[in-house]
Amino acid sequence: MAAITGAVRNAVVYVLAAAAVVGLLIGYNIASDQNKQFLKTFQAFQQSQTLMQQQQYAQAEPLLKKVVEAQPHSFMALWNYGICQFGLKNYDLADQYFTKAREQRPFLLNDQLYVTQYGELLYAKGDLARAKEYLERSVSLNGGTDLAKEAKSWLDKIQAKEAQARAKP
Repeated sequence: MAAITGAVRNAVVYVLAAAAVVGLLIGYNIASDQNKQFLKTFQAFQQSQTLMQQQQYAQAEPLLKKVVEAQPHSFMALWNYGICQFGLKNYDLADQYFTKAREQRPFLLNDQLYVTQYGELLYAKGDLARAKEYLERSVSLNGGTDLAKEAKSWLDKIQAKEAQARAKP
């Protein structure tokens, strides 16, 4: 095999250098577009959180929907969309998104906030047996917290409903 020398070698080096520069420019543009999209998604998420803290679920819902569409594997986006749907009283849809979040991150079963909120959702849906299960889990995770006290309050409501159901002929 003959060695490449002189003008041919220089042309090959220039072509390779130009290809590398073009590749870097394309990569930079793609990364820049991704960064812009990520920033828009992050801002929508932040704005939705503010709206949900103010219980303005109807205004937060379209923002969170865009976040979920942009980040369909984000357990936080799924969970927050579920919370938003719960606030809008769309209980079945809220249940779907709570479940999707848990499927993405099974450790949520050890997150007292998630377990308490999901128990409250199940209570609202009328699924008292499962609500009781989740709320008892919340209490067992850390019995001294405000969330555990809230869970105990919901458990008291469940017990009252159960007692009322037993008292009826």
